[in-house]
Amino acid sequence: MTKPAFVVPILISERLILEPLSFDHAAGMFSMWRQPAVCRFSGVTNDFEGRPIRLPAESSADSDRIIDFFVRHQAEGTGFRWALITRAERRFAGTVGFNSLGRCSEFAYHLSPDFWGRGLMSEASRVALDWLLDHEGFAEADAFIDPRNQASVKLATSLGFRFSGLTIEGDARYVLAVSSG
Repeated sequence: MTKPAFVVPILISERLILEPLSFDHAAGMFSMWRQPAVCRFSGVTNDFEGRPIRLPAESSADSDRIIDFFVRHQAEGTGFRWALITRAERRFAGTVGFNSLGRCSEFAYHLSPDFWGRGLMSEASRVALDWLLDHEGFAEADAFIDPRNQASVKLATSLGFRFSGLTIEGDARYVLAVSSG
């Protein structure tokens, strides 16, 4: 019996449309991932086969491998990202979603510097985490954050994530209980 396809819904917030990340977002992904400020705290990024991806991206082929990673994980139902599209201008602003899905789902996000300081990632994260909360089988979410990335630490704690006391490969693990599972 074939496993049914995992469907990522389109979600809408006050200022954003969250749509499943696809190759339609390639230009926005390249624009974001070629910026050193976006990559500074991202750590090692691998493609679906586990090969390192060069960051900052030097060509769209580099950022396309990130898209491919999430498209393939979405097809398996093991993780995905939403592309953040501004409602007013229809501009790609970043991504939010889950590197992995399970009882503990790994939450992650990236925002283009053109959109920093506007509260858009907070808005997108609340919508994404509400989606997770509405689904059975998810007991918590975690996020791995480089402690030097104080903006990300501030965002995570404002969303209710708490430092677990654990650091893995230099990244602090933050945990959010999302349901009774």
